[in-house]
Amino acid sequence: MRFYVSDLDGTLLDPQAQLSSTTRAGLIELLHEGLPFTVASARNLLSMRRILDGLPMRLPVISSNGAYIGDLASGRYELVNAMSPALGQDLFALVRRHGLMPFIATHGPSGDQLFWQSIQNEGQQRFVEERERNADPRLRRSRRLQEELRDPLVTLLVVDRLAPLAALQAEIEHAFGGLVTTHLAEDFYLPGWPWLNVHDRRASKDQAIATLAERYGLHGRELVTFGDQVNDLSMLRAAHHAVAVANASDDVKAVAHRVIGPHHEDAVLHFIRSDWRSGG
Repeated sequence: MRFYVSDLDGTLLDPQAQLSSTTRAGLIELLHEGLPFTVASARNLLSMRRILDGLPMRLPVISSNGAYIGDLASGRYELVNAMSPALGQDLFALVRRHGLMPFIATHGPSGDQLFWQSIQNEGQQRFVEERERNADPRLRRSRRLQEELRDPLVTLLVVDRLAPLAALQAEIEHAFGGLVTTHLAEDFYLPGWPWLNVHDRRASKDQAIATLAERYGLHGRELVTFGDQVNDLSMLRAAHHAVAVANASDDVKAVAHRVIGPHHEDAVLHFIRSDWRSGG
């Protein structure tokens, strides 16, 4: 028997960042049959709850690239992997030395909060406007961002052009490589303005899947994962069966055991339905 985990954007979701009607109906049917399935995404739990609303998910979901394991129905977290405030301050100072301005997501007594201070480019503008449009309750504007790092830091995100982000990523990995994980990838919905995400070293999709499998008695099953971008590489490498969608990046396709159709053709659903019903 197998256990299935899919990325969302560019993999399970359609180009409008939603579940297509076909994928939604198909997953509901399969989940009622007992399909052992969950998702692992860079998205936060609130966003995932909005997109996946109505799916009878029995397993927790993995959000913020493995920083959280949470219950979709209640919105409660089972696990939070966050960086210390001191490490957050050091990372923030390094980003500012590069002349860049990050977004920071924290988790503390007041819950999840997402802070921003100023907008420097089109990519950052889109990031804020999308969250305002979706009435993201975490979003806060701060006069001095570093003062918000009193709580543990879940995600530090920088949106800019590729060259400055690559230089920043290299310095972060050199200075803090044993303490953090980083992902640099194109924004699927606004090419030209990639995102650099920084998380605690324990926050990765493969580690979160291993924890979830152990807690829910799935560690004896073969793991099947689906992805399209660099933040999916860890779970693809950890899988017994790694599946890339046709629109995946070249490095994802290179580690996949199989490449299926593109995300806009419900390829993940079609693969899971066939594999599960054939006794996968």
